[in-house]
Amino acid sequence: MQAIILATHENRTLPPLTDTMPGALLPVVDRPVMAMTVEILARAGQKRILVSLYNQGGSIASYFGSGKRWGVDLEYVAQRESWGSAGALRWAAGLLDETFLVLPGDQVLDVDVEAALAFHRAHGGPATVILHPSLAESQIPLLMLGPDNHVATQGTPYAVTGGFLFEPRVLEYIAPRTQADICADLLPALVAQHEPVHGFVMDGYWNPLNSLAAFHTAQQVVLYSAVQEKAPDLASGGPSERVRYPALSSRQIVPGVWVGPNHSIHPSVKIAAPVYIGDNCYIGREVEIGAGTVIGSNVVIDDEATVSGSTILRETYVGQLVKVEGRIVTASTISDPESGATTQVVDPFLLSRVGTRHEGPHRLALYLTRALVVAMMVLLGPLFILLFLLTTIVTLGRPIARHLRVGQRITNPDGTPGLYEFYLLNFRTRRRNGRYTLLGRWMERWELQRLPELVNVFRGDLALVGVKPLAPDQAALLTEEWHQKRHDAQAGLTGLWYQQTDASSDLDTVIIADVYYTATRTWRSDVFLFLRTPAIWMRRNMHQQRSNAMIHADHVGNM
Repeated sequence: MQAIILATHENRTLPPLTDTMPGALLPVVDRPVMAMTVEILARAGQKRILVSLYNQGGSIASYFGSGKRWGVDLEYVAQRESWGSAGALRWAAGLLDETFLVLPGDQVLDVDVEAALAFHRAHGGPATVILHPSLAESQIPLLMLGPDNHVATQGTPYAVTGGFLFEPRVLEYIAPRTQADICADLLPALVAQHEPVHGFVMDGYWNPLNSLAAFHTAQQVVLYSAVQEKAPDLASGGPSERVRYPALSSRQIVPGVWVGPNHSIHPSVKIAAPVYIGDNCYIGREVEIGAGTVIGSNVVIDDEATVSGSTILRETYVGQLVKVEGRIVTASTISDPESGATTQVVDPFLLSRVGTRHEGPHRLALYLTRALVVAMMVLLGPLFILLFLLTTIVTLGRPIARHLRVGQRITNPDGTPGLYEFYLLNFRTRRRNGRYTLLGRWMERWELQRLPELVNVFRGDLALVGVKPLAPDQAALLTEEWHQKRHDAQAGLTGLWYQQTDASSDLDTVIIADVYYTATRTWRSDVFLFLRTPAIWMRRNMHQQRSNAMIHADHVGNM
């Protein structure tokens, strides 16, 4: 059996959340919903999974990568146009040559893959629709099941989940390069040709994530499923539905409380289980966190705030004394799941994105970074002073060059979004006419002109590890939505960009490295990248030396 996940994000069904992220990346307890789908397939023994991408596909691919962390091989099928669900299958037809399972990438579909496949094979038809008995959502397509589980015009109604099992020959019923829907076009075409279409009624949990209420319920179901598994005494009071494999990223520190690494939680904080707190979170003094709360990664909850039964999405700042009950909160909105109403919050002291100018970096991290920079400057002090004096002489008193660069996304004092601007400091290596100074070529060869960037790190303009500092005109070229992910991280002295690219790399290569870094970064990976930098620096420069030597040899040989 083959498997394909539809993650084309052609319909933004869950505003305001899907206004800024594709449906496949909607967080369910701080993990993209598509991760649950990948895990279900991996548990069923599926090692190769196709993923159909269209809108914002780059951000999905940058998060999931090759799939190795799940023990699978993800192969992406990118569309240039919107083809619909059936059209996406036709686009991937060259890769589908046996029975294949279709699963939605933007829903929670806890289906028993082995049972569905056994049903499909036992009934022998070319198409099996995975159905669910829930009929609560009026906008969900319904199918009638008649005798022997055939799809019929009369019978028992069931909701179409978006999961299907097909034989390759059904692709012949889809016109190439034409927008077509599985329910609206493909299934009727099969029935019209008297092809048997069956319905498999699943027993597991299904949530289409097509409303704020459904999104909120999914958080509670997965959280309470984990509680049922790890601390069953605390599972009462939550929803009755359960998922089979509730995987949470954080570690359970006490029964019913999961907390991610690199956190800072004040001793006066009151927590009522069950609660999930993601990575790199700061919870301030006298904060109260009530049962059923899900707090995403990189969240700051300021002093004396109260959060209960709510979902706080990642990289959100919740202000001092703010009270949130039964809500879905992003960096700029607060939504009521029951009514579906969303309120835009413009006051950055109530809600904002973590990393904005008024918040500043975490004090402890800043102090540790500054201490490390001071140690590096002491170690490199003699070389720094020597280069400063020599550059002062050869540049006639103008040793430092200042280059305008942009870093992380910020909220300006007037409430408008922007990018943090700063001047990157380097030793001057070129004259105004573009020619090298006496020491310029040698310093650039060994990247010694970058030593003053340590001052940028000390001032907080740069992190030790981050994305590449870009010139404003380079940042202006980043127009695609997935490009913007890189702006979630601070510009860095080093980073994945330094280790995977060089001076000859084009901007696209740099951005891909930056987006991947931003999507997968942890404090451990930052430490690893930082410690590898000296070896990478040596390798880069030795490679440059060899390249220059080969060019010189070719030049001499041609004389």
